[in-house]
Amino acid sequence: MARRKISVYVALVSMFSALAAALTYLVRVPSPTGGYTHIGDTVIYLAALLFGPSVGVAVGVLGPLAADLLVGYPRWYVSIVAHGVQGYLAGLGRGRRFRAQAMMLVAAGLAMSFTYFVVNVYIKGVALATASLIRDIFGQSLVSWILSLLLVKPLEKNPVVQKAASMV
Repeated sequence: MARRKISVYVALVSMFSALAAALTYLVRVPSPTGGYTHIGDTVIYLAALLFGPSVGVAVGVLGPLAADLLVGYPRWYVSIVAHGVQGYLAGLGRGRRFRAQAMMLVAAGLAMSFTYFVVNVYIKGVALATASLIRDIFGQSLVSWILSLLLVKPLEKNPVVQKAASMV
């Protein structure tokens, strides 16, 4: 049974990380302040809400890291922390009611956004870091919150998702 559990975990993390990387890489909008805005966070949120914090943190680390390395984003190491924490916090909403899930997504998105903000203050200065923060919250996070919350409840009812969730 332990092998099956590990195999399912690896399969879920691999699949969702690849999807997060693909959506991050393919659906990205370059920012005039540096970096880019994307919808890959939607996949991190869905993986976390459907399968919990351990899957959320792994997808949050691996998906954005792969995308950052593909596009040559120089602060990939910040993405590891920012999106890893994002995935973990979002995963705390697994199995909860809609309102609690929404609150966990907001907390996760704010944690991700403020992690980048702190680093950006030192790299870009307060003005550009603030502009990036606003973009991260109202562009990237808000869009991903909405998409995730529209998709999570129907996906939770899917028999394949239920079976996989019971094995993680």
